[in-house]
Amino acid sequence: MNNLFRTITDQSSEMVFIVEKVFPYAIVYGNKAFENEIGKLLSDESLRGLGLDINTLLFQEENIIHYNNDFYSFFVENDQIGGDYYLFQKGSKISLQDSEVSLDIFNKQVKAEDFFFKNLLDKIPTALFQMVMDDRGKMSFKYFSESRKGMFDMAGKDKDHFKSIDFLLSRVHPDDIGMVLKTIVYSTRSMAHWRCEFRIIINPEEGPRWVIGVASPESLPSGINWYGSIIDITDIKERELELEAAKKVAEESSRTKSDFISMITHEIRTPLNAISGSVYSLFGEEHSKLQEGPLNTINFAVDNLIIMINDLLDFQKIESGKMSIEHKPFNVKQLLGQVVNGLKYQAHESKNQVNLIVSDRLDVNVLGDKVRLSQVLNNLMTNALKFTNEGRVNLTATLVQDTENQVRVYFEVKDTGIGIAREDFKKVFNEFDQVSHSFDVKYGGTGLGMPITKRLLENMGSQIQLESEVGVGSTFFFEITFDKSFAENSIEVLKPSIAETETPLEKPRVLLAEDNEVNAIVIMKIIRRWGFECERVCNGEEALRAVDIKRYDIILMDLQMPVMDGYEAARLIKEKTSIPIIALTAASKSELQNRMEDRLMDSFISKPIDALELQGRIKELIKAHKV
Repeated sequence: MNNLFRTITDQSSEMVFIVEKVFPYAIVYGNKAFENEIGKLLSDESLRGLGLDINTLLFQEENIIHYNNDFYSFFVENDQIGGDYYLFQKGSKISLQDSEVSLDIFNKQVKAEDFFFKNLLDKIPTALFQMVMDDRGKMSFKYFSESRKGMFDMAGKDKDHFKSIDFLLSRVHPDDIGMVLKTIVYSTRSMAHWRCEFRIIINPEEGPRWVIGVASPESLPSGINWYGSIIDITDIKERELELEAAKKVAEESSRTKSDFISMITHEIRTPLNAISGSVYSLFGEEHSKLQEGPLNTINFAVDNLIIMINDLLDFQKIESGKMSIEHKPFNVKQLLGQVVNGLKYQAHESKNQVNLIVSDRLDVNVLGDKVRLSQVLNNLMTNALKFTNEGRVNLTATLVQDTENQVRVYFEVKDTGIGIAREDFKKVFNEFDQVSHSFDVKYGGTGLGMPITKRLLENMGSQIQLESEVGVGSTFFFEITFDKSFAENSIEVLKPSIAETETPLEKPRVLLAEDNEVNAIVIMKIIRRWGFECERVCNGEEALRAVDIKRYDIILMDLQMPVMDGYEAARLIKEKTSIPIIALTAASKSELQNRMEDRLMDSFISKPIDALELQGRIKELIKAHKV
């Protein structure tokens, strides 16, 4: 070796050496720094004479954990040098005496740093790896950190156990092998990040452990390298599965609760229908002044029960996501007038004044849900009347914005009642809650009216706001944007009341299909008092036979009956006659909408039955059918 080259390199504090570029990669030269460092590592043994041992030590294939152009990373596991060691090499290819060699410089890190990074790789609870695929498509692991021994329970095994891809696949749960291979193939073809969540089986007697593998691919002339990690997520996955199971239990519980509320409220409507119908009949008969008071009390109680049942049904529908908002034409000013007129009796009973403050500018036709908006305003007005005595309740509506296609309306319900403390504002809109327990006793109610109002407005794209002062009164307000309605003759015209109708029809023949004996007696008594003929059957099959034997002007069809229900009976009747059918049901209009669209039912009356509404509906359908 040239003396000048040796003199120069011996002056360097870095380790400089020359390696033959042909296997067995023998070291043919090392400067003093290299000899001193390697000699120090090998204790008293001489560097010379060691021959291929040091080369084997440094250049075994499994020790190379990273390669990028001319940069190599080595770690060395050998008892000869006292354990693990981490070195870096940079090589430059040169020609020397007709041989191809590499002039290399070792930059040895400070020992503390070496062990820090080595421990970082081996001790963190993640199995780090380098996976390679050669140009023939063969895949193997070039490197696996020490963590893999604990994760895969491979303590005491030599490195050969970790080289083949089969090592990983042998641990994968049989049901997940296809997914693992599929994601690896996708990463190979697209050079996208590899990510896969799968199970591994270490001990068949124990359950599988969940892991997640992630890696980034790097394309090289000789193939592809993936640098990544495998993390044990068993604890997280078990908690996730527990939460999923708890969620299913909660959903099932909620579904059971909703079904129960729906069932019980529908069932309550049946006896309520009998009570309501009986009271209506008694009002139509001769009674003394002493009897009128109790009858009014019963009628008021029935009306309150109906309101509570409707609240429960609405709450159940909102909770289950079955509440939908319609977009049909109506007149804003006309609707407000209907709401206020409908509450005048209640205002009189509570000795309150009810005022409607609305400008002529709101005499406008819009698209929206008239029924739900009426429900919101009724809830707010009824609530205001309940908590106000000998005071005033104002319903105010103001046109905030008027564009070519839309209007924005401000609604406000203001009372002079007992008021609400600021700290109780949130309680007003909580389900099944009251501002204080004394309210339950004094004012009653389900505690659902205001929460339903809040949810309905949210479904209409609005938010309820509240201002209140104890002893002064409360103001509830909100704004809604409506699309304008330009369709002609699209607004529902109020029908005249029964008292205002023209001469009644002559002896209409009514068929009542009702399995409940009490309900049937009450309804038949009401119908016959109107001068109508009425016959009763107990189920759908009997209704079919009755229609074949005799001609009827209209059928009142209960939907829930034994033997054959009202839906099936209506379908079969409509196949052979066009006789109008009114459904008698505890269900809401939205629940019957599909049946109405199929023309199985021409109309429906909700239980408890409003006798005047039923009379008007019967006359309308009979007249329309005879035209």
